[in-house]
Amino acid sequence: MIKELTQKQKDVMPAYVEKWIGIGTSTERLNYYRTAEIINDYQTQILCKEKVPVLIVDNPIEAWVCCCLFDLDADTKWYNVAEKMYRFFDGNPDGHDMPKPQMPYQTGSFFASLFSFYNYFVEQFGYDALNISPDLARKYEIWERTSELGMIYPIDQCVIVSQKPTVIHLNENRVLHKDGAPALEYAGRGNFKLYYLNGVKVPEYLVMTESHKLTTEQFMAEKNADVRAEFIRKFGVENLLSLGKKIDSHENYDEPFWSSSEYELWDMETLFQSHDYAPFLKMKNPTTGVWHVEGVSPKCRTLRDAIKERFGGRDFTIEAMA
Repeated sequence: MIKELTQKQKDVMPAYVEKWIGIGTSTERLNYYRTAEIINDYQTQILCKEKVPVLIVDNPIEAWVCCCLFDLDADTKWYNVAEKMYRFFDGNPDGHDMPKPQMPYQTGSFFASLFSFYNYFVEQFGYDALNISPDLARKYEIWERTSELGMIYPIDQCVIVSQKPTVIHLNENRVLHKDGAPALEYAGRGNFKLYYLNGVKVPEYLVMTESHKLTTEQFMAEKNADVRAEFIRKFGVENLLSLGKKIDSHENYDEPFWSSSEYELWDMETLFQSHDYAPFLKMKNPTTGVWHVEGVSPKCRTLRDAIKERFGGRDFTIEAMA
């Protein structure tokens, strides 16, 4: 049994991180013959099924439509499903009611984080030390090779494989991020583009709109706290608060925790036509440095009121933070 790692084994971990981030974010186009080889081994050795034809499409939405067409259209065969898929995206003249897309059976390169864990232990210790039989080791290696591919949809008639994205943007923290363009984009039909800021999936407008053209109405319409935080990060917390009035500040209290988070209470009634008083709590995450602005109830007339309400009505003092 492996109970601890040596320092040498710990030191090589960053190399595995780099390796598998590279695999997970690869945009290399799939080679049909290599794809078919991987899929055929996966079918026969892991799924324990007979080989069926392999079809490569441009993105997961195309793959999903192809899968559904086998149920929606009795005339669909592996050799004409791509043509029928194109018809669906070119106006859907057959009137198919397509179900909501779901994640596939196997996610290919998007499984890189999991494969990185197994790959590290296999290469650092070997199958024998891990008590893995030769048969299981062979199956694992077949499974790991699916990381070369995009998303995989094995159905009875064929196996549909999506190409990998054409664009993947990460920030310095290695999370999806791109201001002014999609962070992840695929070729093909379906307009498959995803918009992220600092790892948070956000609406297209927040990425594509210049910061000075964002509006407070857009901010108020957002309900998701993480999206709101990214809105503030881009719009600028000071720009937002310049429309209000500061009511109370951490500077008025001898509370070190409040000062580290730079708590302030602001009245933002100018954003609401039907409110005479609309208090918001401004705070900074001491760990990430990200500013948050959260609404509190009108009964909060002081910073102490607002912080107590935010912590569920409890009045307590934090002595230290780890």
